Amino acid sequence: MDRIWKKLILRIKDESYREQVYWWFQDQKPYGFWEKDSLTIVAYVRDWPEESFPEYIVAAERDEEPDENWAKEWRKRFKPIVVNETIVIRPPWEPAIPSKIDLVIYPAYAFGTGDHPTTFSCMEFISQFFKPGMEFLDVGMGSGILSLLAFRLGAGDITSIDIDPLAMEELKRNCALNQIPFERIKSKIGDLTGIEGSFDFIVANIGAQFVLENLPLLSNMLHISGYLVLSGFQGEDVPLIQQKALLVSLEIIQSIDKNNWVTIVYQKRAKNQLSD
Repeated sequence: MDRIWKKLILRIKDESYREQVYWWFQDQKPYGFWEKDSLTIVAYVRDWPEESFPEYIVAAERDEEPDENWAKEWRKRFKPIVVNETIVIRPPWEPAIPSKIDLVIYPAYAFGTGDHPTTFSCMEFISQFFKPGMEFLDVGMGSGILSLLAFRLGAGDITSIDIDPLAMEELKRNCALNQIPFERIKSKIGDLTGIEGSFDFIVANIGAQFVLENLPLLSNMLHISGYLVLSGFQGEDVPLIQQKALLVSLEIIQSIDKNNWVTIVYQKRAKNQLSD
């Protein structure tokens, strides 16, 4: 008998609630999900949620699909992503596109396939500012896409952390798909307190609350002249983040705003080097 997949189609109150929806999804243990548009998220889940939906989900439609339909629908949602003339991200069922860096990422439970504006912008900044030999820290590894990109760009030591144990499994799978030794990336499950040492380049694509709470620690972990890329927050969060960043010797270098999702790259300065 063909497997029947449970599909949730969620309508959210406002774009700013997308991050909360993803965190809520973690408890539902979805097989995979994608954004149909800025206010509609589709997910395949193991079981229907038992509790009521959060207030920021204004409508929820339940549907079922036979296995054959699911596979066809799932695959057609994910196509190669051209970051720039050097970097292409693709799912394993799509053929390689000639490029210097061809990364294969399986779209699964851990989000981070490159299509979301925050992940895309982080890759743009890594491509622009990362130098071979830099020590790299990926905070909130998800699929591991940013760590794998750093590896392809010639990183020295690479450390990835996430609070979700399933992220580790996705990193293992994507390392295998790219013929990258899993042990080459020091992956950990936990928070920043479990990370030792300092880094030349740190990326944290998580959200405004995490950034505001952890900016002092992130700055302390960064070498002087090192780069910190922050993302996962909205335009209205930027002024407070900027204010906090200045207090911990971080100077803004560049920012990108895509559909009100903001990504900022900072550089660590000695206190006497900070601009007025």
